[in-house]
Amino acid sequence: MSSDHTPAVLFFNHLDPTGRSGLAGDVLTAAQFDCQAVTALTAVTVQDTGVIEEIHPISDEILDNQARCLLEDIPVNAIRAGGLYNADHVSVIAQIAADYDSVPLVLYLGPQYASVIEDSSDDDIEALLQATWETLIPQASCVVVDCSYLNLWAPEDDHDDENPIPVVLDAILAAGAKSCLALFCPSPDDVHQHILLEGGDHSLAFGFFPLAGQSEAGDMISAALACELTRGQTLSQACENAITYTHKALANGRKLGMSKLVAQRLQKS
Repeated sequence: MSSDHTPAVLFFNHLDPTGRSGLAGDVLTAAQFDCQAVTALTAVTVQDTGVIEEIHPISDEILDNQARCLLEDIPVNAIRAGGLYNADHVSVIAQIAADYDSVPLVLYLGPQYASVIEDSSDDDIEALLQATWETLIPQASCVVVDCSYLNLWAPEDDHDDENPIPVVLDAILAAGAKSCLALFCPSPDDVHQHILLEGGDHSLAFGFFPLAGQSEAGDMISAALACELTRGQTLSQACENAITYTHKALANGRKLGMSKLVAQRLQKS
């Protein structure tokens, strides 16, 4: 990569009009890491800084056309997939990931909003989960999962009421993901830590960050991680940099409205 080349990251995500998460936030995060964000919209939300009132998923045909139009024009150095609302979206992204299998794929599994879409059914949600586990997770260079929402993505076969988190994380690696960055995992001393899991029982724990429950944290970390991977960082260093960036951005959040803080994604060096 030449010194004057700006790496591009393809972001699949919804549009959060407040900028707290979604594509608007992804663009700012990419700018912070000196990357060019190219975007494929999965859904439009009607919301403020506190509550999502409506979700309107984009058709799978539009999603596919937009992403491929970009990919045929701009060489991308990483793909980050988030904002998954139905099985058709997953199928589109999975096929694109297969067609561009030399490009690292960062998959984010966080809050799962499919259940609040007006015309969705239990069968639709089950189809989304099945497609994610069968087609996207096996292709992921890294699955970023917020343990606060892990039960929303767990297949029924992998539920363990006694200790559910290790079971599902092991299942992610068993499904074929090269690595898994688990966010806000409870630890024995009742704090939360982030853990990078790779094959062969290799793991690396990052420090305590008192930000559990902030739904945009994983969205930001996964976006920053994808950007860092375009720079040739090792996975562990990319994860550490992404976590540190997100912690600082959230700690310096601004209250733009009457509800939740908006992270300061653009930071002075």
